[in-house]
Parts: sequence; C-alpha cells; structure tokens
Amino acid sequence: MGWADYLADRSARRWLEEVAGRLEPGWRALSADPALWGVFEEHLTAVAEVVRCETELVTRQDPASTLVLIAGHAHDVWTEAEADGWAPPAREQGWTAAEWTGLRVLACFRLAAAEPHGPKLSPAAALVRPRTRGIGKRVR
Repeated sequence: MGWADYLADRSARRWLEEVAGRLEPGWRALSADPALWGVFEEHLTAVAEVVRCETELVTRQDPASTLVLIAGHAHDVWTEAEADGWAPPAREQGWTAAEWTGLRVLACFRLAAAEPHGPKLSPAAALVRPRTRGIGKRVR
C-alpha cells in the first residue's frame, strides 16, 4: 500500500468514525428487533453489490480500496439525505424498517469494519448478530 492509498483509507476511516456516535441507537435497535435485522441484511447485500459494480465498471487511473469505496457510498448517501433534511434517529424507536438512510449507513459501517484499516465497531455494534450467509468478510 502506497502513501496515497494509506491516506485515502485513513480519510475514509476517519469520516466513518466521525459519524459512528450518531449511529449508536441504530445498533441498539438492531440488537433488540429481529425483524429489523432482515432489512439490514438487505442493505448489506446492496452495499456489497454497489461496491462490486463500482470496482468492475468504473475505470480509475489508480484503483481505490474497498474501504474507500464503501465509505464513499456511505458519505454520498449521508450527505444527500442530510441536504434533504434527514438526520439519524437519536432514539432506538426511530430506527424502523422505513429508516432507509440510517440502515444503509449502518450496513456500510459494518462492511467497512471488516476491511483492513477499517473503523472499529463500537461495543453496541459488536453485539449485533454476525453477518449471515452470502456476505463474506470481504466485499469483493
């Protein structure tokens, strides 16, 4: 890994770590609501597919790491939703199947945490059920 790759991964990890605290109620909601887990798994699968397509279909002079692609997707989703007035629910009760943006960012965070140099899962996130079949440790 070259210095530019290291800086890109570091920047991706730092952004994810900056938003992590605002996602804590979502992790607790996932732990408490088995029905929510199924929707979350759909987001995990969708993010993995977005990253796969990005890797295969977008030509780059310098390849981007999977961590950077995941964080880039999370950042795009977050900033677009925030521009429309969205904020992550501050209480567990706000994290429902309809909370598309929050669940998508949680899925991004979970996949990013499995990557080398990825962010660390919080204690609340670490208690959430492990990923199920079809989603490996690596996105690619």
